[in-house]
Amino acid sequence: MARLDFDFHARPVRPGKGAIVLALVGAAALGWSWNNLQTTRATEAGLALQIAALEQAAPRAAARPAAAADVATQTAQTDVTALLAYSWQPAFEALANALDDTVALVSLDASQARSQLKLVAEARTLAEAVALIDRLQQQPGVKRAALVQHEVQAEADQKPVRFNLLVELQPVELQP
Repeated sequence: MARLDFDFHARPVRPGKGAIVLALVGAAALGWSWNNLQTTRATEAGLALQIAALEQAAPRAAARPAAAADVATQTAQTDVTALLAYSWQPAFEALANALDDTVALVSLDASQARSQLKLVAEARTLAEAVALIDRLQQQPGVKRAALVQHEVQAEADQKPVRFNLLVELQPVELQP
């Protein structure tokens, strides 16, 4: 029978020389990056103080004449502000009040520059389409509603009428 030699009390494992060198290099890199962080923060604080001092000492930009690029930028900003401030709510309310369950709205294309809506809708008959135009004409905020095109959908079961409407809106004042 072979003799078994068990060692129940193993010696503690010491880190090797490579592990010790790697730990020292890591500690040095940590110290170097901490030092760089503190230097960067101090530089940032100094620059913030310089910017604040310059802002207080500098005259306002309104005193200088406006350049052509500034005028173009201001015009573009005014146009965008007008687009954002435009209220479509009266037009949508007029459309919602005029539509009923006899007409299905297929698409809507709104143009602010022309103050008009282009609608594509379907109805069972042409008479229902004409009735929608009459209801739109009676809505406040609608200047004119006109049938641009209509077509009977022959391939569909009930043969609905698909029609295009052009709705011109009353000019709406921009909100400040």
